[in-house]
Amino acid sequence: MFELSQQALLWVQALGFVSMAIGWWANAQISDQKLLSGNLLAASLTAVHLGLLGSTLGMMTQLLNIGRFATCRSEKARSGWRIALLPLLFSTLAIIQGIIWAEHWSEWAAVSAAVIMSYALFHCSLIRLRYAMLVSNILNLTLSVYLLSWSGIIYQLVTIAIILKGLPAIKQQVCALNRS
Repeated sequence: MFELSQQALLWVQALGFVSMAIGWWANAQISDQKLLSGNLLAASLTAVHLGLLGSTLGMMTQLLNIGRFATCRSEKARSGWRIALLPLLFSTLAIIQGIIWAEHWSEWAAVSAAVIMSYALFHCSLIRLRYAMLVSNILNLTLSVYLLSWSGIIYQLVTIAIILKGLPAIKQQVCALNRS
C-alpha cells in the first residue's frame, strides 16, 4: 500500500463525502431508475475512495455493486435467461469475496446484504426494492459498528432514515398504479 500526502488524503476523504451525498440523494428518489443510476455513481466514487485508502475488500465490494447497478438498470437484464443468471452470478461473486476476505460474522452480514441485493435489484421494484435495501443497510450497519467506522455508521443510519421517510410516497405511487 502506498502512503498519501495530507493534501491528497483530504481530497480522497472529500471524494468519500461526495459519494455519500450522492448515495443519499439516490436513496431518496421515488424513481427506481434514478435510485439505480445514483447508486451506480456513488458506488463508482466509493470504489475509487476505498481503493485509494487501501481497502481491497471495500473496493472489490463496490466494484461488484457497480456491476449490479449497471446491469440491472436495463430491461434486457431483467428478462429471459439473464433474470436467473445475473443475480446468481453476482451472489456467487459476493460469496467468493466473503470466502477470500471475511474474518468476522459482521463481514458475513455484509456478504449476505450483497446476496440479498443481487436478487432484489433484478427481481424487485418500488416498495419491495426499498424493503430489501432496508435489510441490506441494516446488515451493512453491523459491519460498520464492528469496525467502528463512523462514516459507515452515519451513512447507513441516514440511508435507513431516508428510505423509511420515502416509503409513504412509494406506497402512494404503488396505490396510484394499482388504481390505473
